[in-house]
Amino acid sequence: MKILFFILSLIPLTSGFKLKMVNSDYTITAQQALKYRNILSENTYNSLISKIKNHDIKQIFITNKLDAIISESKDSQGDAITDYSLTKINPVVAKTIVDESNRNNIETYFLEEPQIGQAELLLNSIFGFLDTYVFPFLFLSFIISLFRSNGNGMNSNGGLPGMPGFQNNKAIDADKINMVKANISLNSFAGSTEIFEECTEVVSYLKNSTVYKSAGAEIPRGILLEGPPGTGKTLLAKAIASEADANFISIAASEFVELFVGMGASKVRALFKRARDNKPCILFIDEIDAVGRQRGAGINMANDEREQTLNQLLAEMDGFADNEGILIIAATNRKDVLDAALLRPGRFDRIITVPLPDRESRKEIFKVHSKNKFLSPSINFELVSELTNGFSGAQIKNLLNEAAIFTSRRGETVIQELDLLNAVDKLVVGLSKKIDNRSEESKRRVAIHEVGHAILVAIFSEYFDLKKVTMQSTYNGAGGYTLFNEYENITDSGLYTKDLLKKRLLIGMGGKAAENIFYGEDFVSVGAVQDLKQTNSLAQQMIGNYGMGKRLEAFYNENIDNGRTPFLGRSLGGGDKYSEKTKEILDKESLDLVNNAYNDAKMILLENKEKMNILVDELMKNYTLYGKDVKKILE
Repeated sequence: MKILFFILSLIPLTSGFKLKMVNSDYTITAQQALKYRNILSENTYNSLISKIKNHDIKQIFITNKLDAIISESKDSQGDAITDYSLTKINPVVAKTIVDESNRNNIETYFLEEPQIGQAELLLNSIFGFLDTYVFPFLFLSFIISLFRSNGNGMNSNGGLPGMPGFQNNKAIDADKINMVKANISLNSFAGSTEIFEECTEVVSYLKNSTVYKSAGAEIPRGILLEGPPGTGKTLLAKAIASEADANFISIAASEFVELFVGMGASKVRALFKRARDNKPCILFIDEIDAVGRQRGAGINMANDEREQTLNQLLAEMDGFADNEGILIIAATNRKDVLDAALLRPGRFDRIITVPLPDRESRKEIFKVHSKNKFLSPSINFELVSELTNGFSGAQIKNLLNEAAIFTSRRGETVIQELDLLNAVDKLVVGLSKKIDNRSEESKRRVAIHEVGHAILVAIFSEYFDLKKVTMQSTYNGAGGYTLFNEYENITDSGLYTKDLLKKRLLIGMGGKAAENIFYGEDFVSVGAVQDLKQTNSLAQQMIGNYGMGKRLEAFYNENIDNGRTPFLGRSLGGGDKYSEKTKEILDKESLDLVNNAYNDAKMILLENKEKMNILVDELMKNYTLYGKDVKKILE
């Protein structure tokens, strides 16, 4: 305060002083200079004192807080950026600077803070009021409205109070009408006849419930459809609802999974309430494994949201509430991970396994999905059914669509057998390359490799049927491939013998063995890497799972299963249950199987080396050889 009083008595106030800015037509008063302090160059205290002593400064302006000085250069050119500079100081040294400027006859002025205009004051007041009172009030009002909406804290769609529920907002009746318009019936399912009969019986339950009740039979409360993807589980659920003329509500189980605790359970309650309000009703839950997995199987052992949702689902399916007139149908391809409480009678009374279609079923599926397509009468559906062994209904539908695309590329409308065969190749081995830039030596090596596989398949004709061998490269990395399949009676029975599996190992090692014969051990390529992967995996299953070892004839290795451990499995991944000695025996015996198969393959191919040369030349010439051509040369 003493320093401030001294300066006030010493320095005259000059509020009328003008500062020229960049635009010479635009001037501002000295009191407003501080608004532009950010664009001024800065001087240090020592530099300022030095310039005052050297008379390099014309005049200085001191702020009323004594914390900064604006100095004007002696050689000012009317440019505010270059003419003026800013020096930040400590108020204690202000008197020293004033004394030094007086000794050197430098004009010194006291600069007041710029005055804030009335408009700016008004805006500051308005924004201050909004920030302090209005915005917090609006936020609190929004939070309160969430919990007061709908009275009971829940909306009709089962969501958080005041928030939209799960996406099942369309009317039940409208959904049913859409199902009828889609003309979905059990006749649309062309899979196993036994599955068809099971579903027909379910429809009979719903249509003639009084007949079954009079006989003392109870209508099933729940039906679980389980099987591989694409086998028609969702189609069956829709067809049952359409045939039974019942209301139909469908939802994916993943819609129950929420971030906030309690949301999933509230959706389950709302879903079953809607079903009870629309009896008779079929409630379809797709991919139920998303919410119905085994409890306590994951890393998080807390009472998480998924388990709360599952507990609510269990209570709704078989609890105190009356579910008469409601049939629950669920679909999954992972029944093995479902909670045991979900699978018990009273919840899912029937479990219908929907398998991959067999040969006859595939023929029927072809007929169903080809109704809107023009097929050549010369198509051999027996051959196509054999080539599509292991295909699901969805894959067969996709196959026909790919064949139709091949047909349209030719500018035609009638699908030929070649289109179907090309579609099979595309789906099984990938898209073929139209331009082959490989060298002749690379092509010949691929031909030798594939002929090694093909000869062994043709020799083991009691188990396998060779379709074709080609050196056509594909975009998924295959330089060529050999297409064959096991006979239908083998795949349908599923009773694979040790001899058959050993023949598989020989076929798998045939490519590497052929390269060894033609190029020698040191010049075998890495083209057999996938063959090695498949043969070693099969050998480990033979010893570890099928009891086909010499010392482990009665052994089953639970660690060699299907490789899937959802949520780290039912027991956090299973752990290692076997001793090092057992694992050593397992590894040795499986490796012996592969080595023996490799040596046997080399021996068989050496005996047929002349025929191999003929087949290699033919394959180099034609790029593709069919099974009958290979067999003819071998004979």
